[in-house]
Amino acid sequence: MTAQDSNVWISPRSALVSRRGVIRGSVVTGLGLTGAALVGCGATPKPAAPGQATPAAGTPSTAATGRAGVPVVKGTIKEGGTYTASITATSSTQDMHTTNTSFWQTISEGPMIADAYTGQPQANLVEKWEVPDSTHIVFHVRKGMKVHNKPPWNGREFDAEDLAFNMDRTVGNTAAAEGIPKAAFLHSDWFTGIDKLEAVDKHTMRASLRAPSSAFLTNMVDHRNMMMPKGVVEVGFKDPLKLAGLSAFVLDEFVPGVREVYVKNKEYWKPGQPHFDKIVNTVTADRGADLAGFISKQFATFSAGSEQDVQTVLKARPDALLYKTIGISWYHLRPHFKHGSFGDFRVRKAMQLAIDYKEIGDGYHGSGWAYVMGLHSSFPESWSDEKVRTLPGYNPATKAKDREEAVKLMTAAGHEKGEGITFDLLTSPGWSFSDATKENALRFQSQMVSLWPNMKIAVKTATDVASFAKAQAEKNIQMVSYAIGGQRDISSEAYSNYHTKGVRNAGAFSNPQADAMIEKALITLDLNERKEIFAGKDGFLEKFFNEWQAMFMLSVYPSNTLVQPNIQGYDQLVGPWASGRASALRGALGYVS
Repeated sequence: MTAQDSNVWISPRSALVSRRGVIRGSVVTGLGLTGAALVGCGATPKPAAPGQATPAAGTPSTAATGRAGVPVVKGTIKEGGTYTASITATSSTQDMHTTNTSFWQTISEGPMIADAYTGQPQANLVEKWEVPDSTHIVFHVRKGMKVHNKPPWNGREFDAEDLAFNMDRTVGNTAAAEGIPKAAFLHSDWFTGIDKLEAVDKHTMRASLRAPSSAFLTNMVDHRNMMMPKGVVEVGFKDPLKLAGLSAFVLDEFVPGVREVYVKNKEYWKPGQPHFDKIVNTVTADRGADLAGFISKQFATFSAGSEQDVQTVLKARPDALLYKTIGISWYHLRPHFKHGSFGDFRVRKAMQLAIDYKEIGDGYHGSGWAYVMGLHSSFPESWSDEKVRTLPGYNPATKAKDREEAVKLMTAAGHEKGEGITFDLLTSPGWSFSDATKENALRFQSQMVSLWPNMKIAVKTATDVASFAKAQAEKNIQMVSYAIGGQRDISSEAYSNYHTKGVRNAGAFSNPQADAMIEKALITLDLNERKEIFAGKDGFLEKFFNEWQAMFMLSVYPSNTLVQPNIQGYDQLVGPWASGRASALRGALGYVS
């Protein structure tokens, strides 16, 4: 990169391109998002091509993607049919910006999507973007994309004002006008530093920043960044049938606690899509019902949390296709720093040393999970899985010695045998990954009490998703066991979870030095400089481990999805950074004849 390009948002690992103009064809390697090209655009995502009639329907092949172990179903797509899926509950909250709702991930799409294996931003609703300098980005919204035909939108075109509305509301700028606490906006730190969002014309939006940002563009591809049309606040979020998005499917029926039905969007902007006539999401009672439904071919997919689940399905249905990858989400236990003795580093460190991470990871998943400490281990600026597993507390070979040290620390803190340590450990409701967060909590409880018999831990499950989200947003927890979908950028992940103002900082961790490091990383565009901030000597992660211990990260968990053998196109929806691709590429799925 030349001196004149040094202040432009181009990753050191991307292809060197012109400083001005539209950036195309960037190249990245590795799985870390910060190493992805921060500027660029891609061609319109292409649907799975029909008409490749080689093997019979359901025959897997890796030839189409070149990804070893990723089944690719060939054959001619048969138009029509119903895609059936199981869900833990119907969507109870419909505001994309203040809740992590899956509802909008079905009826709408994101401005960009990530390459499933590199995380590189790719075009979607935004077809191209330009970076004239380090504090400005110009987004070009694709023409001809119609919002679902529901009032007051009535099938109008999605435009630059809609894009600006979403970004402005995401950061909480509309909180006061709406009478909503700014803390309720869960992703307000995605686009930090916005100075002005301007719709230059119907299809062009210009973002001006107060300072450069290493995270701005990578956060555009986040799977929770689904676009809502301007006017949605006035319509309100109580009745999901009144809401409209941009995806291949429109909500047609909503029975709370029972099912969600989506029908084909005949005005969808991608030619020839969607192939299915309908998507039906049915609430099941538990994982057993979900598993039985897949085996009996009632459901198109089954998300297997454990290796035992995988083997149970394959034994009954050897024709099922297994899509397996490491995920972006990580399990954790987060203490509140103002509850009891959690403000004492010795107490937190004793717990970190005492946790048997391997027992917890193996206990639910069996295999395929990765070690993680502080920040996602796939970021190039972070500590890798290999490094973390050698650290005290994490290393299975030194567990006995580490627990001896843990007992000494807890005693020095005035809590011999855990005396005086009492807290509620809150877990998320429902099932699916919530099963794992509950099992993690129970295993943690057992491990702690085995060392400190006078410690009192009450594992409790929130009554519903809304109250669980509210408890974390208001920092009304003592300790929580949960799983977080990792951010697409390491600086954003650090800000969200550990900055004093971070929206995910449910444990109220606050440290001026941590804040300063995170703020510096957010405006640092050079990858090597960010590595030094986070993983260097006396860097963020070293201080996290030796001085702060802001929470206990347990594992990055695997994604194991079993799919019926006659569904084509699912290979495009899997990969370490594939979250969010389903909303944009679901229309390409179809049954093969």
